[in-house]
Amino acid sequence: MERINLKEKEVFKKEGRGMVNVVDEPYLLINQVCLEPGQNVPEHQANSNVTLQVVYGEGTFLIDKERVKAGPGNLLRITPQSFMSIRNESTERMVFLVIKTPHPDAVQKASREHKNMEGRFVNLINFPALKPGKDREFREWFRHSSEIFSGHQGFISRTLLKSTEGTDRYAAIVEHESKETFMAMHLSDERQMLFSKVETLMDGMPEPRFYEVAASYRKQP
Repeated sequence: MERINLKEKEVFKKEGRGMVNVVDEPYLLINQVCLEPGQNVPEHQANSNVTLQVVYGEGTFLIDKERVKAGPGNLLRITPQSFMSIRNESTERMVFLVIKTPHPDAVQKASREHKNMEGRFVNLINFPALKPGKDREFREWFRHSSEIFSGHQGFISRTLLKSTEGTDRYAAIVEHESKETFMAMHLSDERQMLFSKVETLMDGMPEPRFYEVAASYRKQP
């Protein structure tokens, strides 16, 4: 257990706000802000989910267009991208905590990953039924072929799915950075050779479908 003495971390400045970092972890950032009478935190946008907790004193909080005064015993919860400013309009010092979850760096990373997802090229393959006794050989073919395809430029991932409906039917999801990099792999001699081998294991031909990622959402840890 770690015990943090907030009093020891107080930093007041004659000009501008005093601020010190209290906790800095991958998914949690806590700063302590100290304001002399008349000092303020200028308007800015919340870059994560923000919770404000007054340690002592009283502050005037302007969140978007809502104005509220708050002291100890209150929590103010603020959604990302909200405009916010804080001012000490009292005659006494004020200290409050700014709690951000997740850490703004994690929010920025997730945003970059989301943007990188858009425009990705996705190939969905429905494989026909396998011939009797060919399941293990088919799985080995998928593993081996994936290792080879992963060496192509633009390759992101290749996932094999098995039906949950009591059959031995399989499907695959192939992700590439773009349609161009996928087609370069798709038309390669390696691909033609590998698929000519797997076709002998199946009763029929694979059915491909092609898509481009339009939007993506992944839950944050």
